[in-house]
Amino acid sequence: MFRLIMTFTDGSPESEKALPLAEQIASAQGAELVVVQVVDQPLVPIGRTGTPLAEDEARAYLTALEERLRREGVRVRTRLEHGPIAAALLDCEREEQPDLLVIATHGRTGLARFTMGSVADRMVREGTAPVLVVRRSTTPSTKLESAVVMLDGSGLGEAALAVAESLAGRPLKSVTLFRAVAELEDRAAAQTYLDGASARLAPSGVAVETIVDLGDPRFVAERAGKGRDIVILATHGRGGFDRWRHGSVADYVVRFLDQPVLLVRVNEAR
Repeated sequence: MFRLIMTFTDGSPESEKALPLAEQIASAQGAELVVVQVVDQPLVPIGRTGTPLAEDEARAYLTALEERLRREGVRVRTRLEHGPIAAALLDCEREEQPDLLVIATHGRTGLARFTMGSVADRMVREGTAPVLVVRRSTTPSTKLESAVVMLDGSGLGEAALAVAESLAGRPLKSVTLFRAVAELEDRAAAQTYLDGASARLAPSGVAVETIVDLGDPRFVAERAGKGRDIVILATHGRGGFDRWRHGSVADYVVRFLDQPVLLVRVNEAR
């Protein structure tokens, strides 16, 4: 079960694309939702109070947002922070220790922006919580009922499976366990592995499907994710997206799939 979910907004409609998914998961899990906004460049002070315009507007925005979410039954609070966005979010994460961070990022340039030090990149590299990435250029599904979990038979993949277990039934109704193999003779072993993973989800009561596909996992991932609301997979630890520049599965999935992608960071030593 998730206790606390954190999401970030900059006040723009694009950043708010992360909110519906954060709300759904928080409600299904009975978790508290913390919405963070960061003022990184105070503008010219206004009025007699000397309050910077950017901060004044941010406080009003957060107050209105909190009131709306409370009316919708969400257990929510907001935080207004100052400084560089990524650094402020990392400080918040250390203080709040959320079980999940939900954040909107840019479009199909994807991790090309991340390798230049974007907010999402730093949260995965330096944070501790799984990160649900919602692309700003697309309209994510308003429902969060089905997921595909990409597994590779390693301890890295097991971390993604553990997160899927936490979401099973809250709100997920169906989970597809997916594994790609390079050779036909590897299919049987891969299916046995997925059957074992499927047994872990059985107590949750969700519908579980297993798929073994032949080919490079980067290129069969789109087929695996088709028709599902979210893709869940693990990535390596503090090396972050360094590997992704070289064409990893996670890089491809974030850049080219329309669905939100839940990244579970695992330390290299695992």
